[in-house]
Amino acid sequence: LALGSFCNFATAQDSLLLLLKNGGYNIFFRHAKTDGLDPHKKNPPNETPYNCASQRPLNDAGRAQAQEIGRRFSELLLPVGDVYSSPVCRCEETAKLAFGKVTTVDWMVVRRGQFLSKLDKELRSVPSTGIFTKTPTGKNNIYVGHNITFTEFLVGKEFGRPFLEEGEALVIEPGEPPKVLGRIKFY
Repeated sequence: LALGSFCNFATAQDSLLLLLKNGGYNIFFRHAKTDGLDPHKKNPPNETPYNCASQRPLNDAGRAQAQEIGRRFSELLLPVGDVYSSPVCRCEETAKLAFGKVTTVDWMVVRRGQFLSKLDKELRSVPSTGIFTKTPTGKNNIYVGHNITFTEFLVGKEFGRPFLEEGEALVIEPGEPPKVLGRIKFY
């Protein structure tokens, strides 16, 4: 199959896929589908991290979408490094269904007006492993979070203000400054 058959956008998506095959990029996904209509999704008023019962969950279409993302990554042989998620269950479930692993981190908790310095730093950094030193791995690090992460300038202004559909991702070339190379869909 041609690379373009895996994405909704042909040429630009093909270029991004070729880059991702070599690794070294950060990919920020908005969680998969939930009930409601964008851009007017409503979170329960008592929604809190780590409490799935209080949150807007993935729906069946979202679970299928997350699994499709994972299948496409496997089919395309895209190398996956670390997978990080917001502690909101729809993000964690998206990551687990798509990539089979997740590290849930508090530094992706979104609160209006609060700059996410650790996430900003991670998105600028070359994907890596190691406890004491960071060494390039040739893999792509994955971050699963919320659309608000960019719309509220909770990370550096270099990332812009994209509106991501549920399940859509940004491909970010790390560095100073980081470069958003484009949006990509794997479903």
